[in-house]
Amino acid sequence: MILQPISIPKLGLQLLIVAQLACSLSFGQLGNNMYGLHRQMNPSSVAFVEINPATGVMTPIGNQVLSTTINTTGVSLNPYELSYSYQDGDSWLSLSLQDGSIISDVTVNYPNATGDFNNFRFNTADSTMYGLYSQVIYNQSTGTYTGDMRLASCDLSTGLVTILSPTSITSNYTMAGSVINPHLMVYYFITEGKLRGIDIYNGTIFSDPIITIPSGGNSFDNFAYNCSDTTMYGLIMQNGVKSLGKIDAATGIVTPLPTLLNLPNYIMNAASIDPINGIYYFESMLPNGVTLLGLSLQDGSIVSSVTIPNGSYFDMFRIDSDCYEAYPTRVNPAAHLSAQEATALTFGPNPFSTYLKVKSALEPTEVKLFNAVGQTFPITWSYSNELHIDFPELDKGAYWLSIANAAGHETILLQKED
Repeated sequence: MILQPISIPKLGLQLLIVAQLACSLSFGQLGNNMYGLHRQMNPSSVAFVEINPATGVMTPIGNQVLSTTINTTGVSLNPYELSYSYQDGDSWLSLSLQDGSIISDVTVNYPNATGDFNNFRFNTADSTMYGLYSQVIYNQSTGTYTGDMRLASCDLSTGLVTILSPTSITSNYTMAGSVINPHLMVYYFITEGKLRGIDIYNGTIFSDPIITIPSGGNSFDNFAYNCSDTTMYGLIMQNGVKSLGKIDAATGIVTPLPTLLNLPNYIMNAASIDPINGIYYFESMLPNGVTLLGLSLQDGSIVSSVTIPNGSYFDMFRIDSDCYEAYPTRVNPAAHLSAQEATALTFGPNPFSTYLKVKSALEPTEVKLFNAVGQTFPITWSYSNELHIDFPELDKGAYWLSIANAAGHETILLQKED
């Protein structure tokens, strides 16, 4: 990868190497709208733009004069409020996706004056930014200082950072990005060769497997979560970018996609996934300049390649449909569901092909089927002692079945097979 001679995470403009929407945003309008910061070197300037990742055409959004000091460890695109937010110096700057106007500009309010908030990621399941709050702790008994990092959330409207972890979860992290699985409500980052998952509900360690690449590779970097197939994808590094791969978050095993890339580097800039078209986007410094590359999530091949013009940079990019309308399927452990509540429904087969049978003590009042990016699908169902559901033609992948009855509602995660 390409690293910058900078002090992470605050950086000056000269040191960094790394369209309007309708007011009513429907699923049909989402998909290939990518937003980010266009940074020109001479004269120095930063502009908020929309880019067509297939053609490279940039469309400025508004005419705000933006600061050249940016925290590159994270950015937020809120598809519900149509806002794009990032750390501008010591404040959160939120811009409108519609006209680029400043929605809010608030100072980051840390729990401790010596703390910092980095490696953050927006969770579309609860519209909250999560990241690592770091501070240095002094032990009066030993006279030593130790690093302390905890999962924290940040209210983008007030700047208030709230610590969630009861104790430190790490002393360092790798600048390989971070992701949130909005279905499990788990925040993932890489530390000391492990893919560490932190429970968003309580800030404790959820999983912590050692990353292994059986096919060969030095590291797994620049990873992103795809809500469409509930999989994490990232770059397998070996003398440059070897290939696109996917990682099992439970085991840490990385599996390469078949296409070898053999690119010289990647630019330290969080990856973004288009879940509808199945494309992973990242940037590389190639002979012609900074290049925005799109890789197929099917085989890892290059499906698009555009050079950012005039020796400039395109930073902090996000796609508006990335995990749009995702919501949790794992219950907060603090809810203390009883065994009876937890097993109120029994169902099968899963994976399914054309139908599903659900046993429920209560007659459903509503049944809905949707996928990970928010599309809903018409279904037919009938109820006697069991709920029988016939499905339309569906693509292979993950789906959620929401069943409402007099006692409330429950959501089932399903897998559609060929």
